[in-house]
Amino acid sequence: MIYAILKILSRLTIWGYFRKVKIVGRERIPKTGPYIFVANHPSAFMDPIVVATSIRPPVYFIAAGEYVGTGLKGWLFKKALHSIPVYRPSTRPEDAHKNKDMFVKCYDHLAKKGALLIFPEGVSLTEKKLKPLKTGTIRIAIGAEELHAFELGIPIIPIGLNYSDPHSFRSDLFVKIGRPIYVNELLDEEKRLDKDYQIAKTRDLTGLLQEKMQATILHLDSEEDEELLEKLETIFYREVKKQLGVKYSDQEGEFKIQKDFIAAIKHFKLNDAELFEVTEKKVDDYIAQLAAHNISDKDIGEFGNRYRFKRVGTFILGLPFFIFGLIHNFVPYKLVGILTSKIKMEVTFAGSMSLAIGLFSFLLWYIGISIMLGKLFLGWWALAYPVLMYVTGLYALLYRTAIQNSKQRKNLRKMAKTNRSQISSLVSLRAGIIDVFMNWQKEYSDQFIER
Repeated sequence: MIYAILKILSRLTIWGYFRKVKIVGRERIPKTGPYIFVANHPSAFMDPIVVATSIRPPVYFIAAGEYVGTGLKGWLFKKALHSIPVYRPSTRPEDAHKNKDMFVKCYDHLAKKGALLIFPEGVSLTEKKLKPLKTGTIRIAIGAEELHAFELGIPIIPIGLNYSDPHSFRSDLFVKIGRPIYVNELLDEEKRLDKDYQIAKTRDLTGLLQEKMQATILHLDSEEDEELLEKLETIFYREVKKQLGVKYSDQEGEFKIQKDFIAAIKHFKLNDAELFEVTEKKVDDYIAQLAAHNISDKDIGEFGNRYRFKRVGTFILGLPFFIFGLIHNFVPYKLVGILTSKIKMEVTFAGSMSLAIGLFSFLLWYIGISIMLGKLFLGWWALAYPVLMYVTGLYALLYRTAIQNSKQRKNLRKMAKTNRSQISSLVSLRAGIIDVFMNWQKEYSDQFIER
């Protein structure tokens, strides 16, 4: 019951925290269990919340024993939040013997057609990179199958969590559910009970799982590549999506473009290093000029278009909803910012903590306001008030972003009056950068097709 309520509240919180949320591949999840879901782990406690709210089956989490704890906290994690503790030898060597009980609980849960969620990297680090996987997932799957004559048919389903920035409010989230692996179908029927064969096969299948999981995320080899990707997201993807007919809301299309260009960039970084270095410097120069003048790449790309008067109408008509949403959400919004800034934590936990504080702050605020209004004059109609506060709160965030964008357009218009040649220079610099990367992508695609 507690899990079901928290799942609903968490889903609403995620819709409020992220600007865009897209989940693809749900049709790959079988209608009935058992299941083992595996996911990358870039954002600590946020990751299990995102997975749990993205899929239909209720899941039991394999969680680090030091976080599960004992006493009331342990009861909450184990019973209400469906956690099964695992004790890592690197952090809790004195408790590692308890992992035998963890395997037994996993086997029992799968036998009851339940769902497990495992983060096989074994550690949470905010990187656009899949770290080497531990073998525990495959060991659990093989062990459960062996106990039931290899008739459970457990699918191991990879889930890719792709955050534009999990620690920034109003960033983007794209969840990609991959094709499942069925361990019992990949084991030799005559050898599957042989322990040496199982050990060797566990390594092979873990490697296969690594490949399947990498296909669901943006996997970059180095911090330099990740920094370049972030720069290109400032200038590049908007124009590429426009040229390829990919809409702003099409996160799946954007994901495919990103995967293609990551591959192309890696290729030309090795094969045309001089041009790559020159172009990267141009990208840095372009972004620095945008920041210096407080203007956006979008406005440079649309420079010369006629001013859209419908924006003025939208601002006027939307102002009452913005004010209503601002008034009713300002207190919890500010409270989350204050509390988050006061708590000292590792970077990996920043987004998780903000999400958790936001969930309970807004929930208590909405309940308090509704009770007060219900007693004063709304009566039972006050039950609908939290919905109104939530919806107008989201609208207020969109409206605020529109105001910020309007300020940047105003800066561009001022710049056009005083230094139009510099704008022309930025437009030309932008076009040249885009041409280089588009040519790289085309050449890479042509070579790939030829091979």
